[in-house]
Amino acid sequence: DFTRHRDVKCRQHAILALGNLCTNPSHIQRLLEVKCMDALVAFSFPPTTEDSKNAQFQAMAGLHGISKQANLRVPMLREGGLEPLIIGAQGNNRFSCVEIQREAAATLSNLALAQGNRILISKSGALPALVDLLKKADPICNVYSSIALANLAESSGKV
Repeated sequence: DFTRHRDVKCRQHAILALGNLCTNPSHIQRLLEVKCMDALVAFSFPPTTEDSKNAQFQAMAGLHGISKQANLRVPMLREGGLEPLIIGAQGNNRFSCVEIQREAAATLSNLALAQGNRILISKSGALPALVDLLKKADPICNVYSSIALANLAESSGKV
């Protein structure tokens, strides 16, 4: 498992590869069998160095790819995927960038399609982050955050 290699660059490239593989739905089941979601969640947290920002983006993109699969939306939250997505959407760490906010908002919008996720997402602190993304000048953040909020509003008034 190269995501746990002692060399930082090797770990980063392994996450880049996983992120790319997750963009193809035919690879996702096999990736989950080898527990790639654990690595993607771990690398989705804010990096401690500037060089790790791209690895965080690729990890977020991998989670976004997985979130497109309806049967994996609830398990993703069980695997700890919500916290790094909220932190990514907030964008208030020193290595934040709009691309990470876009991926986080897009992933949250997909996760909010699952009825079983809506209350947890709403109570977790995602709402303020999504509302703040509506105020950004970036139209892609605006679209994904508005879709996420609309999907969360479908929860039969319990939010």
